[in-house]
Amino acid sequence: MAKKSVTPKMPLQTRRPATPPRVFPPRRDYASLSIKDLLDAREAYHVYLSSLDNVLATAIGRYYIHEKDWYATHPPDVARPDGVGRVAEARTLLNSVIRPWSWPAVVVFVKQWESMEALGPNAVPRTLYLPDGRVLPTCVVEATPDVLPLPPATGPAHVSEMVGGGYACVREHQGESSQGTFACLVKKGGSYYALTNRHVAGGDGEVVRSYIRGEYRRVGQTSTLAADRQPMTAIFPAWAGNRVLLTLDAGLVRIDNVGDWTSQAYGIGEIGEVFDATEASVTLDLVGLPVCAFGGTSGASRGVIRALFYRFDSVGGFDYVTDVLIGPRTRHDPADAVPADGNGKRGGAAKEPPPLTRPGDSGTLWFYDPPVEAPNPHDLEHSHAPADRGRRAQRLRPVAMQWGGSRIGGDGGRATYALGTFVSSIARVLDVEIIRDWNIGHEEYWGKIGHFSIGFKACDRLAGKLSTLMRANQDLIGVDSATLAEDGFKVDRDKFVPLADVPDYKWIGNPGRAFENIQHFADIDIQGIDGSDPLIDRCLADPNNVAASVWKSFFDGFADAGVGPDPGALPFRVWQLWELMVDSLKTKDVIHFVAAGGVMAHYVGDASQPLHCSYLHHGVPPMVEVGGREYPVRHGSPDWNAFAKTREYKIHGIYEEQMLEVDPAQAMQDVDDVLAARNPLKLNITRGHQAAVAMIRLMDDARKRLTPQQIIDLDDPSLTQPQRARRLWETPKVRTATARCIADSVDALAALWTSAWKAGNGDTLAAGKLTALDPDDLVEVYRKSKFAQSFSLDEMAAGGDFEP
Repeated sequence: MAKKSVTPKMPLQTRRPATPPRVFPPRRDYASLSIKDLLDAREAYHVYLSSLDNVLATAIGRYYIHEKDWYATHPPDVARPDGVGRVAEARTLLNSVIRPWSWPAVVVFVKQWESMEALGPNAVPRTLYLPDGRVLPTCVVEATPDVLPLPPATGPAHVSEMVGGGYACVREHQGESSQGTFACLVKKGGSYYALTNRHVAGGDGEVVRSYIRGEYRRVGQTSTLAADRQPMTAIFPAWAGNRVLLTLDAGLVRIDNVGDWTSQAYGIGEIGEVFDATEASVTLDLVGLPVCAFGGTSGASRGVIRALFYRFDSVGGFDYVTDVLIGPRTRHDPADAVPADGNGKRGGAAKEPPPLTRPGDSGTLWFYDPPVEAPNPHDLEHSHAPADRGRRAQRLRPVAMQWGGSRIGGDGGRATYALGTFVSSIARVLDVEIIRDWNIGHEEYWGKIGHFSIGFKACDRLAGKLSTLMRANQDLIGVDSATLAEDGFKVDRDKFVPLADVPDYKWIGNPGRAFENIQHFADIDIQGIDGSDPLIDRCLADPNNVAASVWKSFFDGFADAGVGPDPGALPFRVWQLWELMVDSLKTKDVIHFVAAGGVMAHYVGDASQPLHCSYLHHGVPPMVEVGGREYPVRHGSPDWNAFAKTREYKIHGIYEEQMLEVDPAQAMQDVDDVLAARNPLKLNITRGHQAAVAMIRLMDDARKRLTPQQIIDLDDPSLTQPQRARRLWETPKVRTATARCIADSVDALAALWTSAWKAGNGDTLAAGKLTALDPDDLVEVYRKSKFAQSFSLDEMAAGGDFEP
């Protein structure tokens, strides 16, 4: 029987996924991916990624490479050698780098770094797929939420009477205080406003105050003009994000008096052309861009844009996104745009970056900060051309306004990252014009010419070994005339500040120096509350009245009667510093000697300014009658606060600061001409008390040469502040007297240094100690609150150290 034919069975085929549709060109390199591609991929995978327990947030940007990885220093065409493995440590924003060969990527921030094997199904996929088959990489970054307390902030510490971007502001409402920072001056419908965050500008008609020279003063009131969130498609119509909301958190404060404002940003300079953020201009070139800012709380900050469109929260089916995530600079980032100092050191970022931002910085403008050095070949390439120059300050381009922060910790360190919105988007939504040319022409920290010149010029009025030491450190004490006159002159408060103005830049507003303000003035030209002679006349008649106990009694009388003036202690500050110089020499401590002498320059300069030694320091205040005599109202009273909003009140800053900025070169030449016609001053001082008495005489000479009332009478408050400053400058009596006052300060300072050197036997110092000091060593000295501690008058009187 024939066998039956059997058809053999085919083996079962494993089902394979359908081949994705081919695209042309057949294969696209990661480097060709666009922002739209990245946003599309994140949108497609958002639900999946947000379901992973370890995922904290997502963003788009470039692939971060761990600093220890082979490819951190080698491009992809240089293969990883055998035996060089992958880095197992957590990748963070602080320990990683982006290179020119870093791929465009979707950045996924996770709470904890784990291996793919340990996470299993909760692992973030290495790649994402677009519907057309293209592949995009993901970059996983550890971003552990940080709940540890922040280190203390030193701000706010603004020293100019003219308000602008970077100034701290506060709104009090419903028993709470909302703090922030003014971004810039804007105009809408013919009215001027200050741009800041909505939580400060919110409400309608509530008072907004700004921190100015040690106190919060009213500068405007809130308006209802604000913007909170906007759909992504309303700002960038061509990009995906139907259920994505961009955070703006911006509002406008209607300012009281535009004459009190400048369009400059404090600590930055003039505002350049705003970066116009559109689908065409926003590219991945923004990632790694160096930026800088001046926050109302943190002060100067330098950062880098770390990622774009950071998605930080999802509520009710909508995703909340911010345009830029800004982090602190690390040692991998380009050097800061600061030239080398006298020792050849550059202002590079610290190895361990500090927190970039703090509460109270919301509203801060972030500017493009072009590095001045050619880029490292491993760095992303950015222009290293210097910043544009304005009238007297640099001009930088604003990129984003900060509205919040995100605190991130982990193995790579701790930092607080700034969350920002493109300024152009805010301006478009609020329909405002950013003002760039109002009251400009100021150095970034405005009005430091007098103090810096006094410290510098005093070094040239010395002899012997003291001259050798102080001239070796002349650039650390003050600033020369040529530099002061340069259009680009600036001082970076975040770096080394010449000693002559440390009291204004570093100490006023410092929480560890609550009584610093009273060290800068002495309102002693008014009769005592009992009708006795003004204190300055009593001190001139009998130097024993230069005693803390006598001064405390004098000012207590005003306080008991509920009137002004407030207590001042300027001569005792010089007393204190003179003795510190002597004590330092006795222990051969050159650093503390130079530090004390350098900061002394500030107070000696204050003593020769007529308005620093008078109850008329801000013009003629409201007066009240006591015992048939008139006295100023108390600081902080309703009448005083109303006076502080007047144009007349601004005379102090206009005379002392802005007037010298009209023509700094000529002002310095005027001082030099006075000094050239006289010999250096000699003072027979052997005790700190005698140094304080010398300050009383300096005050008396200044007020006789140019009385406070003469300055007030020659001022015209109806003019703008720059016009008022020019009017005073062009008045021969004012200009001549001011030059002589500054020259007197130079000579007095040099004489005080010389007498302290003699009392401390400075000539016994070895020649090897008479050299230039390290700026970092001086910073370590003056940053400590115990150095030249700021005492109240009550503490001085109780301690007994300031009695004849």
